[in-house]
Amino acid sequence: MSVTVALTALVACSSCCILITTAASVSDLASSDYQSLVTDDLQPQQISVQLQQTDPGQLYGQNQMGHTLDNIDNSNVDFFHQFHLHESSEWPFPQQIDNSIGQISGVSISKDNFVYIFHRGDREWNQTTFFENNVYREKHKGPISEQVVVVLDPKNGSVIKRWGSHRFYMPHGITVDHENNVWLTDVALHQVFKFGPNSEDLLMAFGTAFVPGKDLDKFCKPTSVAVTTSGEFYVADGYCNSRIIKFSAEGRVLLEWGRSTIVTGEMLVPPYQLWIPHALTLAEDKELICVADRENSRVLCFNTNNGTFNFEINPQLFQRLFSVAYSPMAGGLFYVLNDKNMDVITDTLAQGIVINATSLEVIGQFHPKDNEFSRPHDMAVSPDGTSVYVVELIRSHIRKFVLDSDIQNKFLNKSVDTLNVSEQELMLNKYNVLENCPGLRENSGKQILLIMLIIAVGLFFTAAIFVTVLIYTRTKSIDVRFFRDDGQVFSN
Repeated sequence: MSVTVALTALVACSSCCILITTAASVSDLASSDYQSLVTDDLQPQQISVQLQQTDPGQLYGQNQMGHTLDNIDNSNVDFFHQFHLHESSEWPFPQQIDNSIGQISGVSISKDNFVYIFHRGDREWNQTTFFENNVYREKHKGPISEQVVVVLDPKNGSVIKRWGSHRFYMPHGITVDHENNVWLTDVALHQVFKFGPNSEDLLMAFGTAFVPGKDLDKFCKPTSVAVTTSGEFYVADGYCNSRIIKFSAEGRVLLEWGRSTIVTGEMLVPPYQLWIPHALTLAEDKELICVADRENSRVLCFNTNNGTFNFEINPQLFQRLFSVAYSPMAGGLFYVLNDKNMDVITDTLAQGIVINATSLEVIGQFHPKDNEFSRPHDMAVSPDGTSVYVVELIRSHIRKFVLDSDIQNKFLNKSVDTLNVSEQELMLNKYNVLENCPGLRENSGKQILLIMLIIAVGLFFTAAIFVTVLIYTRTKSIDVRFFRDDGQVFSN
Protein backbone atom coordinates (compact mmCIF):
# COMPACT_ATOMS: atom_id res chain seq x y z
CA MET A 1 0.00 0.00 0.00
CA SER A 2 2.84 2.39 0.89
CA VAL A 3 4.39 1.73 -2.51
CA THR A 4 1.12 2.61 -4.20
CA VAL A 5 0.86 5.89 -2.27
CA ALA A 6 4.44 6.79 -3.14
CA LEU A 7 3.99 6.09 -6.81
CA THR A 8 0.70 7.98 -6.86
CA ALA A 9 2.40 10.98 -5.28
CA LEU A 10 5.15 10.78 -7.87
CA VAL A 11 2.59 10.76 -10.67
CA ALA A 12 0.84 13.75 -9.11
CA CYS A 13 4.09 15.75 -8.96
CA SER A 14 4.88 14.88 -12.55
CA SER A 15 1.40 15.92 -13.65
CA CYS A 16 1.79 19.27 -11.92
CA CYS A 17 5.12 19.88 -13.66
CA ILE A 18 3.60 18.99 -17.01
CA LEU A 19 0.62 21.26 -16.31
CA ILE A 20 2.85 24.24 -15.46
CA THR A 21 4.98 23.72 -18.56
CA THR A 22 1.93 23.25 -20.77
CA ALA A 23 0.25 26.35 -19.38
CA ALA A 24 3.30 28.44 -20.21
CA SER A 25 3.55 27.12 -23.75
CA VAL A 26 -0.19 27.50 -24.37
CA SER A 27 -0.06 31.05 -23.12
CA ASP A 28 2.75 31.82 -25.56
CA LEU A 29 0.79 30.29 -28.44
CA ALA A 30 -2.38 32.14 -27.57
CA SER A 31 -0.60 35.50 -27.47
CA SER A 32 1.10 35.01 -30.83
CA ASP A 33 -0.16 34.78 -34.38
CA TYR A 34 0.34 32.32 -37.20
CA GLN A 35 4.00 33.32 -37.20
CA SER A 36 4.52 31.00 -34.23
CA LEU A 37 3.41 28.04 -36.33
CA VAL A 38 5.62 29.07 -39.19
CA THR A 39 8.73 29.55 -37.06
CA ASP A 40 8.52 26.33 -35.09
CA ASP A 41 11.20 23.68 -34.79
CA LEU A 42 10.23 22.28 -38.19
CA GLN A 43 11.92 25.12 -40.07
CA PRO A 44 14.47 24.18 -42.72
CA GLN A 45 17.78 22.98 -41.35
CA GLN A 46 20.87 24.03 -43.26
CA ILE A 47 22.99 20.97 -43.93
CA SER A 48 26.14 20.22 -45.84
CA VAL A 49 26.43 16.49 -46.41
CA GLN A 50 27.76 14.67 -49.44
CA LEU A 51 25.68 11.57 -50.04
CA GLN A 52 27.39 8.45 -51.24
CA GLN A 53 26.02 7.86 -54.70
CA THR A 54 25.20 4.47 -56.06
CA ASP A 55 27.67 3.28 -58.65
CA PRO A 56 25.98 4.05 -62.00
CA GLY A 57 27.04 0.60 -63.15
CA GLN A 58 25.15 -1.04 -60.29
CA LEU A 59 21.72 0.48 -60.22
CA TYR A 60 20.52 -1.58 -57.28
CA GLY A 61 23.76 -1.81 -55.30
CA GLN A 62 23.00 0.36 -53.08
CA ASN A 63 9.98 35.77 -48.01
CA GLN A 64 7.94 37.07 -46.46
CA MET A 65 5.75 35.02 -44.26
CA GLY A 66 2.17 34.69 -45.39
CA HIS A 67 -0.78 32.37 -45.25
CA THR A 68 -3.77 32.49 -47.54
CA LEU A 69 -6.80 30.27 -47.37
CA ASP A 70 -9.28 30.73 -50.19
CA ASN A 71 -12.92 29.74 -49.76
CA ILE A 72 -14.32 29.30 -53.23
CA ASP A 73 -17.85 28.52 -54.28
CA ASN A 74 -17.81 26.79 -57.67
CA SER A 75 -21.55 27.13 -58.22
CA ASN A 76 -20.94 29.89 -60.78
CA VAL A 77 -19.84 27.44 -63.46
CA ASP A 78 -20.08 29.96 -66.29
CA PHE A 79 -17.21 31.90 -64.81
CA PHE A 80 -14.81 29.01 -65.13
CA HIS A 81 -15.23 28.98 -68.89
CA GLN A 82 -13.39 32.31 -69.05
CA PHE A 83 -10.25 30.21 -68.73
CA HIS A 84 -11.15 26.98 -70.43
CA LEU A 85 -9.08 23.97 -71.45
CA HIS A 86 -10.80 21.37 -73.58
CA GLU A 87 -9.81 17.73 -73.95
CA SER A 88 -7.99 17.07 -77.22
CA SER A 89 -9.91 14.82 -79.60
CA GLU A 90 -6.71 14.03 -81.52
CA TRP A 91 -4.96 12.53 -78.53
CA PRO A 92 -5.26 8.70 -78.23
CA PHE A 93 -5.59 6.70 -75.05
CA PRO A 94 -2.63 4.49 -74.06
CA GLN A 95 -4.51 1.38 -75.17
CA GLN A 96 -4.31 2.77 -78.68
CA ILE A 97 -0.64 3.56 -78.21
CA ASP A 98 0.61 0.36 -76.64
CA ASN A 99 -1.28 -2.41 -74.83
CA SER A 100 1.75 -3.12 -72.64
CA ILE A 101 1.40 0.19 -70.81
CA GLY A 102 0.29 -0.36 -67.22
CA GLN A 103 -0.61 2.08 -64.45
CA ILE A 104 0.85 5.44 -65.46
CA SER A 105 2.22 7.02 -62.31
CA GLY A 106 4.09 10.00 -63.74
CA VAL A 107 4.23 12.41 -66.65
CA SER A 108 6.65 15.19 -67.62
CA ILE A 109 7.32 17.45 -70.61
CA SER A 110 10.77 18.10 -72.07
CA LYS A 111 11.98 21.54 -73.14
CA ASP A 112 11.30 20.55 -76.76
CA ASN A 113 7.72 19.61 -75.86
CA PHE A 114 7.96 15.79 -75.95
CA VAL A 115 5.78 13.91 -73.47
CA TYR A 116 7.46 11.43 -71.10
CA ILE A 117 5.41 8.92 -69.13
CA PHE A 118 6.51 6.51 -66.39
CA HIS A 119 4.32 3.41 -66.03
CA ARG A 120 4.28 0.20 -63.97
CA GLY A 121 3.87 -2.48 -66.62
CA ASP A 122 2.30 -5.54 -65.03
CA ARG A 123 2.66 -4.22 -61.45
CA GLU A 124 0.01 -2.59 -59.30
CA TRP A 125 0.33 -0.99 -55.89
CA ASN A 126 -2.22 -2.47 -53.50
CA GLN A 127 -2.63 -3.25 -49.81
CA THR A 128 -0.22 -6.19 -49.90
CA THR A 129 2.62 -4.52 -51.82
CA PHE A 130 4.58 -3.42 -48.73
CA PHE A 131 5.22 -4.78 -45.25
CA GLU A 132 4.24 -2.68 -42.24
CA ASN A 133 7.80 -1.34 -42.05
CA ASN A 134 7.54 -0.05 -45.66
CA VAL A 135 9.81 -2.74 -47.07
CA TYR A 136 8.74 -3.95 -50.52
CA ARG A 137 7.40 -7.49 -50.22
CA GLU A 138 7.42 -8.49 -53.91
CA LYS A 139 11.14 -8.27 -54.59
CA HIS A 140 11.05 -11.93 -55.61
CA LYS A 141 9.14 -10.98 -58.77
CA GLY A 142 12.21 -9.22 -60.09
CA PRO A 143 12.23 -5.91 -61.96
CA ILE A 144 9.52 -4.97 -64.44
CA SER A 145 10.24 -6.51 -67.83
CA GLU A 146 8.41 -3.85 -69.87
CA GLN A 147 9.98 -0.61 -71.08
CA VAL A 148 8.54 1.67 -68.41
CA VAL A 149 9.67 5.05 -69.78
CA VAL A 150 7.82 6.00 -72.96
CA VAL A 151 8.37 9.18 -75.00
CA LEU A 152 5.36 10.43 -77.00
CA ASP A 153 4.84 12.89 -79.81
CA PRO A 154 2.86 15.85 -78.38
CA LYS A 155 0.81 16.20 -81.56
CA ASN A 156 -0.68 12.73 -81.92
CA GLY A 157 0.64 10.62 -79.04
CA SER A 158 2.67 8.29 -81.25
CA VAL A 159 5.59 6.52 -79.55
CA ILE A 160 8.97 8.04 -80.33
CA LYS A 161 11.12 6.07 -77.92
CA ARG A 162 10.89 3.71 -74.97
CA TRP A 163 13.37 2.37 -72.44
CA GLY A 164 13.78 1.27 -68.81
CA SER A 165 13.10 -2.48 -68.86
CA HIS A 166 14.49 -4.74 -66.11
CA ARG A 167 15.41 -1.78 -63.89
CA PHE A 168 12.43 -0.72 -61.80
CA TYR A 169 9.99 -2.33 -59.36
CA MET A 170 7.31 0.28 -58.53
CA PRO A 171 7.64 3.49 -60.59
CA HIS A 172 6.27 6.74 -59.21
CA GLY A 173 7.56 10.15 -60.32
CA ILE A 174 9.25 11.40 -63.49
CA THR A 175 10.82 14.80 -64.22
CA VAL A 176 12.58 15.93 -67.38
CA ASP A 177 14.87 18.87 -66.58
CA HIS A 178 16.07 21.81 -68.70
CA GLU A 179 18.92 19.70 -70.12
CA ASN A 180 16.60 16.77 -70.94
CA ASN A 181 17.98 14.66 -68.11
CA VAL A 182 15.34 12.27 -66.79
CA TRP A 183 14.78 11.97 -63.03
CA LEU A 184 12.82 8.98 -61.72
CA THR A 185 11.62 7.82 -58.31
CA ASP A 186 10.84 4.22 -57.38
CA VAL A 187 8.88 3.69 -54.16
CA ALA A 188 9.76 -0.01 -53.93
CA LEU A 189 13.49 0.66 -54.29
CA HIS A 190 13.24 3.80 -52.11
CA GLN A 191 15.59 5.48 -54.56
CA VAL A 192 15.95 8.52 -56.82
CA PHE A 193 17.69 8.26 -60.21
CA LYS A 194 19.07 10.72 -62.74
CA PHE A 195 19.48 9.51 -66.32
CA GLY A 196 21.16 11.46 -69.09
CA PRO A 197 19.44 12.67 -72.27
CA ASN A 198 20.46 9.41 -73.94
CA SER A 199 18.05 7.60 -71.60
CA GLU A 200 20.08 4.54 -70.65
CA ASP A 201 22.99 6.52 -69.17
CA LEU A 202 22.59 6.53 -65.38
CA LEU A 203 24.31 9.62 -63.99
CA MET A 204 23.23 9.58 -60.34
CA ALA A 205 21.41 7.26 -57.96
CA PHE A 206 20.54 8.11 -54.37
CA GLY A 207 19.29 5.91 -51.55
CA THR A 208 19.85 2.25 -50.79
CA ALA A 209 17.88 -0.25 -52.86
CA PHE A 210 14.91 -1.76 -50.99
CA VAL A 211 15.99 -0.11 -47.69
CA PRO A 212 13.63 2.59 -46.38
CA GLY A 213 15.09 5.09 -43.94
CA LYS A 214 14.92 8.53 -42.35
CA ASP A 215 18.60 9.43 -42.56
CA LEU A 216 19.91 11.86 -45.14
CA ASP A 217 21.42 9.04 -47.16
CA LYS A 218 18.12 7.17 -47.45
CA PHE A 219 14.57 7.75 -48.63
CA CYS A 220 11.25 6.10 -47.85
CA LYS A 221 8.93 5.90 -50.88
CA PRO A 222 10.13 9.13 -52.55
CA THR A 223 7.50 10.64 -54.81
CA SER A 224 8.79 13.54 -56.90
CA VAL A 225 11.80 15.58 -58.05
CA ALA A 226 12.04 19.23 -59.16
CA VAL A 227 15.20 20.58 -60.82
CA THR A 228 16.33 24.21 -61.13
CA THR A 229 18.09 25.64 -64.19
CA SER A 230 21.28 25.85 -62.10
CA GLY A 231 21.12 22.10 -61.45
CA GLU A 232 20.03 22.14 -57.81
CA PHE A 233 17.18 19.74 -57.15
CA TYR A 234 14.50 18.98 -54.60
CA VAL A 235 13.13 15.58 -53.59
CA ALA A 236 9.72 14.98 -52.00
CA ASP A 237 10.23 12.10 -49.57
CA GLY A 238 7.37 11.03 -49.63
CA TYR A 239 4.87 8.51 -48.25
CA CYS A 240 6.74 7.82 -45.01
CA ASN A 241 9.00 10.74 -44.07
CA SER A 242 6.82 13.59 -45.37
CA ARG A 243 9.78 15.88 -45.93
CA ILE A 244 11.45 17.91 -48.67
CA ILE A 245 15.21 17.77 -49.24
CA LYS A 246 17.22 20.24 -51.31
CA PHE A 247 20.41 19.06 -53.03
CA SER A 248 23.23 20.83 -54.83
CA ALA A 249 23.82 19.97 -58.49
CA GLU A 250 26.55 17.59 -57.33
CA GLY A 251 24.23 15.76 -54.95
CA ARG A 252 25.13 17.41 -51.64
CA VAL A 253 22.27 17.83 -49.17
CA LEU A 254 21.70 21.54 -48.53
CA LEU A 255 18.35 21.80 -46.77
CA GLU A 256 15.73 19.57 -45.20
CA TRP A 257 12.32 20.48 -43.88
CA GLY A 258 8.97 18.89 -43.04
CA ARG A 259 7.64 15.95 -41.08
CA SER A 260 4.41 13.99 -40.82
CA THR A 261 1.24 15.83 -39.83
CA ILE A 262 0.41 15.62 -36.14
CA VAL A 263 -2.49 18.10 -36.11
CA THR A 264 -5.85 16.65 -37.10
CA GLY A 265 -9.47 17.71 -37.15
CA GLU A 266 -10.43 21.37 -37.55
CA MET A 267 -7.14 22.79 -36.28
CA LEU A 268 -4.95 24.58 -38.79
CA VAL A 269 -2.08 22.38 -39.92
CA PRO A 270 1.29 24.17 -39.65
CA PRO A 271 3.13 24.61 -42.96
CA TYR A 272 6.06 22.39 -42.06
CA GLN A 273 3.82 19.43 -41.27
CA LEU A 274 3.07 17.44 -44.41
CA TRP A 275 0.85 14.45 -45.12
CA ILE A 276 2.26 12.76 -48.21
CA PRO A 277 4.07 15.44 -50.24
CA HIS A 278 3.05 13.92 -53.56
CA ALA A 279 4.38 16.27 -56.25
CA LEU A 280 6.75 19.22 -56.59
CA THR A 281 6.89 22.15 -58.98
CA LEU A 282 9.26 25.10 -59.34
CA ALA A 283 8.28 28.72 -59.99
CA GLU A 284 11.81 29.98 -60.51
CA ASP A 285 10.71 33.44 -61.60
CA LYS A 286 9.12 33.80 -58.15
CA GLU A 287 11.84 31.85 -56.26
CA LEU A 288 9.28 29.28 -55.09
CA ILE A 289 9.29 25.51 -54.68
CA CYS A 290 5.71 24.29 -54.24
CA VAL A 291 4.40 20.93 -53.06
CA ALA A 292 1.07 19.14 -53.40
CA ASP A 293 0.43 18.16 -49.77
CA ARG A 294 -1.90 15.34 -50.74
CA GLU A 295 -3.89 14.34 -47.68
CA ASN A 296 -3.86 17.86 -46.22
CA SER A 297 -5.59 19.01 -49.44
CA ARG A 298 -3.38 22.02 -50.06
CA VAL A 299 -0.49 23.51 -52.01
CA LEU A 300 2.39 24.86 -49.95
CA CYS A 301 5.03 27.18 -51.43
CA PHE A 302 8.47 27.75 -49.92
CA ASN A 303 11.42 29.97 -50.79
CA THR A 304 13.85 28.13 -53.08
CA ASN A 305 16.93 29.55 -51.35
CA ASN A 306 16.23 28.77 -47.71
CA GLY A 307 13.01 26.74 -47.56
CA THR A 308 11.12 29.48 -45.74
CA PHE A 309 7.35 29.11 -45.91
CA ASN A 310 5.75 31.65 -48.23
CA PHE A 311 2.06 30.88 -48.70
CA GLU A 312 -0.59 28.17 -48.82
CA ILE A 313 -3.38 27.60 -51.33
CA ASN A 314 -6.31 25.71 -49.87
CA PRO A 315 -9.67 26.29 -51.60
CA GLN A 316 -12.73 24.32 -50.58
CA LEU A 317 -12.60 22.82 -54.07
CA PHE A 318 -9.66 20.69 -52.97
CA GLN A 319 -10.00 17.26 -51.40
CA ARG A 320 -7.02 15.04 -52.10
CA LEU A 321 -4.36 16.97 -53.98
CA PHE A 322 -2.24 14.73 -56.19
CA SER A 323 -0.23 17.12 -58.32
CA VAL A 324 0.72 20.73 -58.89
CA ALA A 325 2.43 22.29 -61.91
CA TYR A 326 3.51 25.83 -62.73
CA SER A 327 3.74 27.93 -65.89
CA PRO A 328 5.22 31.45 -66.02
CA MET A 329 2.62 32.26 -68.67
CA ALA A 330 0.71 35.53 -68.09
CA GLY A 331 2.57 36.36 -64.91
CA GLY A 332 2.33 32.86 -63.47
CA LEU A 333 -0.28 30.10 -63.27
CA PHE A 334 -0.61 27.12 -60.96
CA TYR A 335 -2.33 24.00 -62.30
CA VAL A 336 -3.62 21.76 -59.51
CA LEU A 337 -4.93 18.19 -59.79
CA ASN A 338 -7.65 17.28 -57.34
CA ASP A 339 -9.21 13.88 -56.60
CA LYS A 340 -12.14 12.85 -54.46
CA ASN A 341 -11.86 11.57 -50.93
CA MET A 342 -13.34 8.09 -51.30
CA ASP A 343 -14.46 8.10 -47.65
CA VAL A 344 -16.57 11.24 -48.02
CA ILE A 345 -19.74 11.70 -50.07
CA THR A 346 -19.33 14.97 -51.96
CA ASP A 347 -20.30 16.79 -55.14
CA THR A 348 -16.70 17.86 -55.71
CA LEU A 349 -15.34 16.68 -59.05
CA ALA A 350 -12.02 14.99 -59.62
CA GLN A 351 -10.72 17.77 -61.83
CA GLY A 352 -7.92 20.16 -62.67
CA ILE A 353 -7.96 23.69 -61.31
CA VAL A 354 -6.10 26.77 -62.61
CA ILE A 355 -4.96 29.41 -60.12
CA ASN A 356 -3.51 32.89 -60.63
CA ALA A 357 -0.06 32.70 -59.01
CA THR A 358 -0.17 36.37 -58.03
CA SER A 359 -3.66 36.81 -56.58
CA LEU A 360 -4.10 33.10 -55.71
CA GLU A 361 -7.56 33.23 -57.26
CA VAL A 362 -9.11 30.28 -59.04
CA ILE A 363 -9.54 31.32 -62.67
CA GLY A 364 -10.49 28.08 -64.38
CA GLN A 365 -10.91 24.32 -64.32
CA PHE A 366 -10.73 21.34 -66.64
CA HIS A 367 -11.87 17.72 -66.62
CA PRO A 368 -12.53 14.88 -69.11
CA LYS A 369 -15.41 14.84 -71.53
CA ASP A 370 -16.97 12.06 -69.48
CA ASN A 371 -17.29 14.38 -66.48
CA GLU A 372 -14.31 13.64 -64.21
CA PHE A 373 -10.98 11.88 -63.79
CA SER A 374 -10.60 8.33 -62.48
CA ARG A 375 -7.86 8.32 -59.86
CA PRO A 376 -5.75 11.10 -61.40
CA HIS A 377 -2.15 10.73 -60.25
CA ASP A 378 0.11 13.25 -61.97
CA MET A 379 0.07 16.23 -64.30
CA ALA A 380 2.47 18.20 -66.51
CA VAL A 381 2.20 21.50 -68.37
CA SER A 382 3.84 22.29 -71.71
CA PRO A 383 6.60 24.95 -71.71
CA ASP A 384 4.28 27.53 -73.27
CA GLY A 385 1.49 26.76 -70.79
CA THR A 386 -1.12 25.98 -73.44
CA SER A 387 -1.30 22.18 -73.04
CA VAL A 388 -1.84 20.10 -69.91
CA TYR A 389 -1.35 16.34 -69.64
CA VAL A 390 -2.99 14.27 -66.88
CA VAL A 391 -2.37 10.59 -66.15
CA GLU A 392 -4.86 8.30 -64.41
CA LEU A 393 -4.08 5.11 -62.52
CA ILE A 394 -7.39 3.31 -62.77
CA ARG A 395 -7.62 3.36 -66.56
CA SER A 396 -3.94 3.80 -67.41
CA HIS A 397 -4.96 6.84 -69.41
CA ILE A 398 -3.03 9.94 -70.35
CA ARG A 399 -5.29 12.82 -71.30
CA LYS A 400 -4.32 16.00 -73.12
CA PHE A 401 -6.08 19.31 -72.54
CA VAL A 402 -5.57 22.36 -74.72
CA LEU A 403 -6.23 25.99 -73.87
CA ASP A 404 -8.92 27.49 -76.09
CA SER A 405 -7.38 29.47 -78.93
CA ASP A 406 -9.17 32.72 -78.08
CA ILE A 407 -7.89 32.48 -74.51
CA GLN A 408 -4.39 31.73 -75.81
CA ASN A 409 -4.47 34.94 -77.82
CA LYS A 410 -5.51 36.92 -74.77
CA PHE A 411 -2.79 35.38 -72.66
CA LEU A 412 -0.09 35.98 -75.23
CA ASN A 413 -0.67 39.71 -74.97
CA LYS A 414 -2.25 40.29 -71.59
CA SER A 415 -1.78 39.26 -68.01
CA VAL A 416 -4.22 37.07 -66.17
CA ASP A 417 -5.61 40.10 -64.35
CA THR A 418 -7.01 41.59 -67.58
CA LEU A 419 -9.55 38.82 -68.07
CA ASN A 420 -12.17 40.77 -66.14
CA VAL A 421 -12.15 38.31 -63.26
CA SER A 422 -13.70 39.81 -60.15
CA GLU A 423 -13.74 38.54 -56.60
CA GLN A 424 -17.52 38.79 -56.65
CA GLU A 425 -17.69 36.33 -59.53
CA LEU A 426 -15.36 34.01 -57.70
CA MET A 427 -17.20 34.46 -54.41
CA LEU A 428 -13.69 34.45 -52.99
CA ASN A 429 -13.41 35.21 -49.30
CA LYS A 430 -9.92 35.55 -47.98
CA TYR A 431 -9.81 35.56 -44.24
CA ASN A 432 -7.27 36.05 -41.52
CA VAL A 433 -6.11 32.85 -39.87
CA LEU A 434 -6.51 34.15 -36.33
CA GLU A 435 -10.10 35.23 -36.92
CA ASN A 436 -11.14 31.84 -38.25
CA CYS A 437 -9.17 29.48 -36.06
CA PRO A 438 -10.50 29.86 -32.49
CA GLY A 439 -7.68 27.75 -31.14
CA LEU A 440 -5.23 30.48 -32.19
CA ARG A 441 -7.08 33.66 -31.29
CA GLU A 442 -5.23 36.00 -28.96
CA ASN A 443 -8.10 36.11 -26.47
CA SER A 444 -8.45 32.36 -26.25
CA GLY A 445 -5.53 31.74 -23.88
CA LYS A 446 -7.73 31.26 -20.82
CA GLN A 447 -10.00 28.83 -22.66
CA ILE A 448 -7.06 26.76 -23.84
CA LEU A 449 -5.52 26.81 -20.34
CA LEU A 450 -8.79 25.56 -18.85
CA ILE A 451 -8.99 22.74 -21.38
CA MET A 452 -5.40 21.73 -20.67
CA LEU A 453 -6.10 21.78 -16.92
CA ILE A 454 -9.04 19.42 -17.35
CA ILE A 455 -6.94 17.11 -19.51
CA ALA A 456 -4.11 17.13 -16.96
CA VAL A 457 -6.46 16.24 -14.09
CA GLY A 458 -7.93 13.41 -16.13
CA LEU A 459 -4.48 12.10 -16.96
CA PHE A 460 -3.51 12.26 -13.28
CA PHE A 461 -6.40 10.09 -12.13
CA THR A 462 -5.89 7.69 -15.03
CA ALA A 463 -2.21 7.33 -14.17
CA ALA A 464 -2.95 6.79 -10.46
CA ILE A 465 -5.46 4.03 -11.20
CA PHE A 466 -3.08 2.45 -13.69
CA VAL A 467 -0.19 2.36 -11.19
CA THR A 468 -2.43 0.87 -8.50
CA VAL A 469 -3.66 -1.90 -10.79
CA LEU A 470 -0.12 -2.49 -12.01
CA ILE A 471 1.21 -3.08 -8.52
CA TYR A 472 -1.78 -5.11 -7.48
CA THR A 473 -1.45 -7.55 -10.35
CA ARG A 474 2.37 -7.56 -10.14
CA THR A 475 2.56 -7.24 -13.90
CA LYS A 476 6.19 -7.10 -15.00
CA SER A 477 5.75 -6.03 -18.62
CA ILE A 478 3.28 -4.21 -20.79
CA ASP A 479 2.58 -5.07 -24.40
CA VAL A 480 2.25 -1.80 -26.28
CA ARG A 481 1.32 -1.82 -29.96
CA PHE A 482 1.46 1.16 -32.24
CA PHE A 483 -0.67 1.55 -35.31
CA ARG A 484 0.83 3.62 -38.10
CA ASP A 485 -1.27 6.35 -39.62
CA ASP A 486 -0.27 6.11 -43.29
CA GLY A 487 0.02 2.40 -44.07
CA GLN A 488 -2.75 0.95 -46.18
CA VAL A 489 -5.31 3.62 -45.45
CA PHE A 490 -4.36 5.76 -48.44
CA SER A 491 -4.13 4.70 -52.05
CA ASN A 492 -0.96 5.17 -54.01
